[in-house]
Parts: sequence; structure tokens; C-alpha cells
Amino acid sequence: MGKNKSLNQKPVSGLSQQIYINNNPITLKFMKLKNFNRLLFLAFALLLFISQSCVKEGPIGLTGANGTNGANGKDANSSCLSCHATAVMDVMQSQYKLSKHFTGTTVARNGKYCARCHTSDGFKEITGNGQFVVSNDIPNATRIDCSTCHKHSSFDFSGDTALYILRTTSPVALNYYNNAKTQDFGKIQNLCSTCHQIRGLTTPTVYKNAADSIAKKADATFKQLPFFPLDNTKDVNTAVNYQVGQSFSVHDGNQSNLFTGINGYEYPGKTYTRTWKHSDWTCISCHMNEYNATTKTGGHTLTVNEQKCLDCHKTDKIALVQAAISGKIVELRDLLVTKKIFGRVYSKTSTVPGTISYSAMPTHDYYGVLLPSSPTPGTTKYGLSLVNYNTVSPTTGLVVYASTVALAIDQSKPATSSTASVIGSADRLGRAWKYGELGAAYNYGYINSELSIGVHNPVYALQILQNSIDYLKSY
Repeated sequence: MGKNKSLNQKPVSGLSQQIYINNNPITLKFMKLKNFNRLLFLAFALLLFISQSCVKEGPIGLTGANGTNGANGKDANSSCLSCHATAVMDVMQSQYKLSKHFTGTTVARNGKYCARCHTSDGFKEITGNGQFVVSNDIPNATRIDCSTCHKHSSFDFSGDTALYILRTTSPVALNYYNNAKTQDFGKIQNLCSTCHQIRGLTTPTVYKNAADSIAKKADATFKQLPFFPLDNTKDVNTAVNYQVGQSFSVHDGNQSNLFTGINGYEYPGKTYTRTWKHSDWTCISCHMNEYNATTKTGGHTLTVNEQKCLDCHKTDKIALVQAAISGKIVELRDLLVTKKIFGRVYSKTSTVPGTISYSAMPTHDYYGVLLPSSPTPGTTKYGLSLVNYNTVSPTTGLVVYASTVALAIDQSKPATSSTASVIGSADRLGRAWKYGELGAAYNYGYINSELSIGVHNPVYALQILQNSIDYLKSY
């Protein structure tokens, strides 16, 4: 056999080398430096993976509970994207910017008794702590937006996802009952009804008597709804002192009460029907129905797309209902004026000079002194107006109760179109109201301030109006 060749021969051209093992020639190929570096990196990564895999595992956890049926859950990603996809969000936001919730003067009404519904901050506060009013004025309140009504309270997409994204679905404390009673209008309706319910007009905090007024000692008691709830069982002839500064009026927006057929003044012995054809519908059945790009209604505009109503009704039923209810509103209003329960208010300062509105006539002044049936000449003075008003401290943001009653001779004049913003108080009643009169005046406000002109429950609306008219005609 031949002599073994050396294993240490130099490579030829740095690319290959022929060696002999047991006198058998073997050629070794050498890779380029670039490829060699890649191989080295892969080897290092493999070593790192193996070293991590060798770390000792912790103890095995408890066995999880079995699913109800072992089926796969709903794809959460698809549920989220049904709302949060950019294209979808753009559409909803553009629609919402057409709504009165967005375009109204909501954010400017940021006082303690308004911010609860007119600002996003206030609504979040009352739904978070269960209070009816916010803790204080909110000078820097933000406008109502998506987060006002929506939050993610659950991610259980197997159920009714729509309910999981509402800020509240809890039964609503009714201001009509001084917040001492709740009403479950239904999950979705509870969100809307938190604000869209009867709330009396905010009345000023005044002083208990003339001496306190002069000394500027505030009466700390404050009752926002002095006549609520109305007693539907009380004798209609019971005397009622309706003093200056009191209120039983209804703040615009008591839709949930009418829709449910509750909280009207119901005359004893009369029958009332609370449900009607659409009582099983929800707020969004109409107010978020199919979007109409031409009329810009439906969807998140929150304005009813009335064209969809015609799919079933074929003809315009809304106009017919509103015409019938409007006629009864006018009939009741004119009777209240005739009975001297209401007075006409002519305004020269409104955008339409000479505009007439109607206001309930007080029977007593701030201090409970009975007002005469007509202005009394001489030296008799009555507490009929305020000279100071409640303000908000610019430093603390707290309400400063400073309302002060002015005592003056009653010089009211009969209301005419030439007088500026005065009530026709020359035709005062000169006696306390009857409880039935209070109920009739309240029912006028109940329907007139509800704003749908009876559409939300035409059956109940017609009944409380007609029964009020019948009562006033009975004496």
C-alpha cells in the first residue's frame, strides 16, 4: 500500500482541499464567509431555544372547569369590529353629530341640577354613584359623546352584546316620587329614562319670612318638586296654596312616563289605559331605526326615520295623532286661562315680538300672603320677585345661595301685546286653587312639555287631557 498523504495540506485556491483517508482521496468544499456567518447564527439560535426549553417547569395548576357544552365561544374579534371597525365608527359618529344630543346647548347647562343629563361628566357621575344630582357644578364639563351612554361592562359575547355596552341598564329612580321609588322600564329603556323622565323646574331657594329676607339668612331647605307626587286620591276640591317660587311644572323630556302611561294627574273615579299598540317596543325601535341618508334620520341621529313607519301604516298616522292632541292641548290651555289659573305672557324681547306664552298664576306670594283678585292700591306690599339670585363661586365652584325676596306694592297690569314680559296678573284668582285645578294645570304641562305631542302614548295622553277639560267645565 502507498504511503498516507498528510491531512494538513493547504486548500487549493481557498475553496477546496483534497485529503487522503486510508489512501482514499476525499475533496472538502469550503463555503463562502457570508454563508458561514448565517450557519453560525442559526446554530446560536438553536442553542438558545434548547437552553430555554431545559428550564424547569413550575407546578401544574388546578384543572379548569369544563365548558357547558364544549363548543367554541363566539369570536370576540368579530364582535368588537361590528362597532369598532374604522368604517363603522366613522358612519356612527357622523350620524350622531346630527343629533340634538350633540348639537344642543347641553354642555352649557353644567350647574348642579342640570349637569346630570346635559353633560357627559354629570351623567357618568350619577350612574356611577346612584345619586340623582351631581355633587356640584361642573364648570369644565364635556359634551355628551359616545362614552356617555356606552361602556364595556362585560365581554361575554355569547349573550345580548348590546346590553353589555350600555353605561346603565338598572331600574330608574323617579324624580316624580322624589327619587324614593324606582321603575324598571326595560334594560335599554332604563338608559334613556334616566334622563327622559319627569323632573320639576328648579325653584329658587328663598327665605322663610320677611325678617329673614332682610337679614339675608338663607333657608337651607330645598325641595325641587314641592307638589310631587300628586295625590290622585285626594278630593278635587281640596285647597292648594300655589305660592310664588313654587313649581309643579314638568321639565321638557318626560317621554318615559308618557310611554309607560304613568304619573299623570288621574282624577278619582276615572279609568285610564296605560298600554297601547306599541307599548312593547323600545326607545331604539323608532329612534334608531334604519338610517335614511336623504332625510338624515334614523340610526345614531336619534331622530325617527318616519319613512319606515309608512312600511306598515301606509299613511301618515303621526300627523293625525299630533293634530288631535294639539287640539286638546289648546282647549285645556284656554280653559285654564278662563278659570284664571293661567295667565297670558306677552313678550317684546323674544325673536318674535308679541309672542304669547302661558304661565300658572300664583295664589300667594313668597311668604304665603294671599294675593288679591286684582292689584291693590295703597301701601300693601307683597313678596313677588327676587333681587338677588343664586350664583356659582368662581373659586370653589360651589353654589352660593343668595336669593333675596323683594317686597313691593303690587302694581301688576293686565297683559297686553304692548307690555313687555308681564303676566296678566290683574285677573288673579283671589283664592287658593282647588286640587283638581292643580291637576289640570299639571296635565297641560305633562303633555305640552313631553314634546312628542302624544305620539309616545296617544291613548293615555288623550285621557288625561280630556278628563282635565271635563273637570274644569264641571263648575
